[in-house]
Amino acid sequence: MTYLLDACALLACIKKEPEGIRVKKLFDRAGTGEIAIRMSVVNLTEVYYGLIRDDGMETAGEIMRSVDDLPLGVIDTVTRAVSRDAARFKVSHAMSLADTFLCATAKSLSAIIVTKYSDIEAAEHSERLSVLWIK
Repeated sequence: MTYLLDACALLACIKKEPEGIRVKKLFDRAGTGEIAIRMSVVNLTEVYYGLIRDDGMETAGEIMRSVDDLPLGVIDTVTRAVSRDAARFKVSHAMSLADTFLCATAKSLSAIIVTKYSDIEAAEHSERLSVLWIK
């Protein structure tokens, strides 16, 4: 089983927010090989941006180095098929560009999206996406 993290899910875990407990449990399971956790580099960029904005460049860099130690597979490339699907999501749903890549990547991997943001909800139903809500 593969889980695909939204930026908000990883940030909730990093910042030890209540919703982050569920994400931490997923990382514990991934550490044993029971599940796989992935994240698009597009959404990882959102995480880094949020950390820089909230905590400054130096602290953000330290936190991102600790993220490198998590059992998290980063998807570093975007295929043309995912790019086209993301464009279709953007036209069809009111969501950020990063979230369109999250949804398109999840669809291509048959992965379960981990998020707390409701802008994914419309796509969840119309696109038959699997979502683990952490809100």
